[in-house]
Amino acid sequence: MYRFFVEKRNNNKFELTKEIINHLKAIRLKKDERFYCIYDQKYFICRLDNNEAIIEEETNINNENPNEIVLFVAIINIKRFEWLVQKATELGVKKIYPLITKNTNIKYIDIFRKKIDRLREISKNASEQSFRNILVEINEPISFDEAMKIDCKNKYIAHEKEKDNLKKDYLFEGHSVFFVGPEGGFDELEIKQAVNNNFKIVSLGKRILRSETAAIFLL
Repeated sequence: MYRFFVEKRNNNKFELTKEIINHLKAIRLKKDERFYCIYDQKYFICRLDNNEAIIEEETNINNENPNEIVLFVAIINIKRFEWLVQKATELGVKKIYPLITKNTNIKYIDIFRKKIDRLREISKNASEQSFRNILVEINEPISFDEAMKIDCKNKYIAHEKEKDNLKKDYLFEGHSVFFVGPEGGFDELEIKQAVNNNFKIVSLGKRILRSETAAIFLL
């Protein structure tokens, strides 16, 4: 069945946006065909009636990870970042923070700020496609210094010069945070700063990975 995130509920009905209505018209939804509305992290089986979704049944579908996964990834080429957002959403990440580091290409930052709504739309579509219960939080760019303030027990930063490979037994129960650098990796001073903030430095293997590949590997 088709799946759509909705925002407004009136008793046993959901209000549908023009975008959803146009989509339903485009796919020529049959009169007896049902679809899912996702509201307040829950799935509802609905039928279409006068551009509204009539609730027929609430389900117990829950495809979310029990623990929160947060990804901080350096801003890269926007097309590659779009791909990353899509795949990270499919893999269950809850929040994505675009990271400004010492080696971040400055020209990408302004382009990124203009594309934030598109990234959120890509993530929304990926959430619907992959049966997520929530919309992934795509945040505005954040500096490395500000990102270091995050409060979490399980914090990992990928570094190509580290010899200690990432192992499953690093991951304890609870939330986890992953940091991925830009082309050229993190600056050595940034790595030292991460260590001082109780990050575990990990290697992703002997090969040098693109930022988007490293993020997917971590997730």
